[in-house]
Amino acid sequence: MKKQLLGLLVAAFMGMFSPAQAQMTAGCIAPDFVANDLNGTQWHLYDILATGKPVYIDVSATWCGPCWNYHNSGALENLYNSYGPQGTNELMVFFIEGDDNTTNADLHGTGTNTQGDWVTGTPYPIIDNGTIANDLEISYFPTIYLICPDRVIREVGQLTTAQLYAQRTTCPVSNVANANDAGITNSNACLNPSLASCTGVDIACRL
Repeated sequence: MKKQLLGLLVAAFMGMFSPAQAQMTAGCIAPDFVANDLNGTQWHLYDILATGKPVYIDVSATWCGPCWNYHNSGALENLYNSYGPQGTNELMVFFIEGDDNTTNADLHGTGTNTQGDWVTGTPYPIIDNGTIANDLEISYFPTIYLICPDRVIREVGQLTTAQLYAQRTTCPVSNVANANDAGITNSNACLNPSLASCTGVDIACRL
């Protein structure tokens, strides 16, 4: 009960923030990740981007009510089914459980800090990894990001399937980052020179 109450308090606290107050700045390079999903399949973000596919990432927490509502809207599920690997194979979708304090049982809906079963019926990979959320500078859940093949990131929000699909057209068509491009993976500068400072490797731009 204490853990569940804490989760609700955190959710309420995070709900006080608006997208203008935090989050990774649009126009920055997304940090890379290599991680296993719940089925043990390993995924490498930059390898997917190198194929020319945009990647949509839903960073949520099992205890988060708005996350649960958006998850059950079917927007990302329909996007993945229609345009992911089993559809037209134009894009990729990931669910990142971003709270290190939640458990596998919470993801399956049997824990004490969850809104329900997040796994059953979800066709796209689920990755339980709070480090990825930290690297993406998540300050509230859910955060829905679009990462273009050139590794540029921006937040797109809780859109419908049609709206999410339309967002892919904002990605440069031919600007796919080379996996061996040291200027991309090791630079400490944003692609957008008007933005403030960036720190770290595989850049996380900060407000």
